[in-house]
Amino acid sequence: MKSIDYSALEADVAEWMKGHVERVKEHCGEGETYAEAVRLLDDDPWQALQWYVEDMRGLTVA
Repeated sequence: MKSIDYSALEADVAEWMKGHVERVKEHCGEGETYAEAVRLLDDDPWQALQWYVEDMRGLTVA
């Protein structure tokens, strides 16, 4: 199991958010889906953290 470096968690999540928004933009364009992803990440930091954790968990399982 991978250990979590809590001192770098904020920076890691911020970096992940930028990549996530770019992937949504690439796959969906800059339309409604992209705007909703950006809004969710900006308005609900817990949602961003949940998505980050799910992505990281998927990487450790794969």
